[in-house]
Order: sequence, then C-alpha cells, then structure tokens
Amino acid sequence: MNAYHREINSNPSSLVENGKLQFGCYNKPMPKVNFLEAEKPYKLPLPRFLKSLQLREWQAFQLGNKDYFMLVAIYDAKKLSLVQFIFYDIAQNKKLKYEKKVPSWKLHVPNGLDGTEASYESKDFSLKARHDINAGKLELEVDIKGFGKLPDVRGRFRGHHFVDRYEPMVVCLPFSEKRAMYSHKCLMPMQGDLQIAKVQRAFPKESSYLIIDDHKGYYPFPTRYDWVTAAGYNNTKQLLGFNLTDNQVLDKERYNENALWLDGKLNPLPPIKIQRPKGVEKDWLIKDEYGMVDLVFHPKVNTSVDVNLGLFKSKYRGPYGHFEGYLKTQDGEKVVIENLLGMGEDFYLRV
Repeated sequence: MNAYHREINSNPSSLVENGKLQFGCYNKPMPKVNFLEAEKPYKLPLPRFLKSLQLREWQAFQLGNKDYFMLVAIYDAKKLSLVQFIFYDIAQNKKLKYEKKVPSWKLHVPNGLDGTEASYESKDFSLKARHDINAGKLELEVDIKGFGKLPDVRGRFRGHHFVDRYEPMVVCLPFSEKRAMYSHKCLMPMQGDLQIAKVQRAFPKESSYLIIDDHKGYYPFPTRYDWVTAAGYNNTKQLLGFNLTDNQVLDKERYNENALWLDGKLNPLPPIKIQRPKGVEKDWLIKDEYGMVDLVFHPKVNTSVDVNLGLFKSKYRGPYGHFEGYLKTQDGEKVVIENLLGMGEDFYLRV
C-alpha cells in the first residue's frame, strides 16, 4: 500500500492575493482573511455586498471533558442564520438544545482571529467569542435566560490557543478555480465554568478541551458533505482529537482538511469515505485508501433538521456518540481510538 503525504506549506500573507485565492494547507493562522477580495467567484463581477450575500461564514466550537460535551455555533449563511448552544450529559445520555434562527445582520462573524469577536446578543440569548491569537487567548461566553422551558445557562470558557504549541489545520480548498472554503481548526486545552439552572460544573485545564472552527466559503449549489470529529485525553493524558470531512472539494488527495492532533502535533490524513449501511442512526464506517483511517462511529443521541420550501431545502443529521478504531500518524504510529466522544454530520443544503 502506498504511503500518503500531503504538503503543509508556509502560509501566505493573506487568503486572497491580487484577487487570487491561495489554495493550500497550512499550520499557522492566516494573517489576513480577506475572502471578499477574491475576483469573480460567480463569473460576473459583483459588488462587494452581493459577494457577501453568497459567502457562508461561521465560528463553531466543540468543547468538553470526559463527562460533558458542548457545541457552540454562530452561523451566518445570510439566507439562513442561527445561533446554537447544545449541552450533552454523557453518563445520563441527556441533551439540552438551545437554538435560535436570527436575521443575518444581528450576528457578527469577523475576518480572522487577531483581536476580533464573533457575537450575537439579545435579551434572552447571548454568545460571544473573543480572539487574540497572538497572545494565545480564546474567550467564550454563553448567557441564555428565559429561553422557553429550558433552564438558564451561564458559561465562561478559556481556550489556550497557542499555535506554536497546538498546531492548527488552516486550509483554503478549491470548489472551482475561483470558489473555495477557508477553515482554521485547532484542538487546544480549555478551562472554565458552566452553570445550568443552579448546578455548577467546573472544567479544569488538565482534563478539558476545545476545538475551534473559524470558517468561510463560497459553497456549491447544492451543498453536500459528511463530517466527523472527536477529542479527549488518552491513557497517558495526551490531548487527542481528529477532524475528517468528505465534501465537494476538488483534488482531495492534495486539498483536504483531514487531520489527527496528538499532544499538540498536527498529522495530515488522507481523503476518507463514510458509509452508513444501516442508516444514520446506526454505526458509521469511516475509512481511507491508505490504511491510516479505520474508525467506527456509534451514534447515541440523534439530532435532525428537515426543511423543504421548494427552492430552499435542508436535510441535516448530527448525532453524538463514541468512536472506536485507529488512526495513523505521518510516521506510521498507530493511534488507538477507544470510546472517544464526538459527533458526525450528514449534511445537504440547497439555498
């Protein structure tokens, strides 16, 4: 079996240079995320505000420890925008879902992670993510009060976003010559506190984690992708996690965002395929063609969203569960995955 290698390059000074997208895979933050300067992503020259209307952008965070998993999202697809906080108690197999569809102009997703803030704020629902990547700081705040019949939530979390210690996977991946997606994903230690109703939970740095996804893209119409991710600490207390995606990117051998993080080191992984022989709610099989990825995902709690309004259609499946199997580093080290909590997505969007 041939070995797999994907080049990890020195990052350019900006995502777009002289109108051209800088396709590639990098392990340092993008200094300037200037997606709207890309020339003619839709063939005809468009004013900046029309290009912005087509650009989907979000910041999402998976965070937790061995007992709890949380998902925070500030998602702006312009025509469909939402904010979300999900809390999952692993032992009790209990999920609390706070979600609100909002007008695009009421939330903010910034360009880059240098002194920026992603946010949404209303009287009953507030999410804020503050970034100072040069100082290794990521501050995440959740405040939700009086939201239907759900208990109030207050969370304060600090991600240790030191990219020299915890390498990110930063990509600009082509859907066509002039359309692409950008993502900055990084697994790091996290510490913080969460209060739901009157119950306080602490998240110590030595046992808690956070994955960030800072994301923008001119996505295909319609959009389809499969995605799985998980994180935690192994038996030797090393921080361990992975990100695996099968999407509509061109030349996936060269351009993908698949990665294994082990004790802060980034290991690129090959293209993968996900099979669900018994459906989304049963086991998912995740494999590559190089013998570096062989995982089974066991869904435990399922999330689904279906919308069909003619021209607009969305079909989403996003279960939480545990992963078993193995991954391999670039050096061929076999990393056994045992009962690692994470999530998957089976996604279709026509908008």
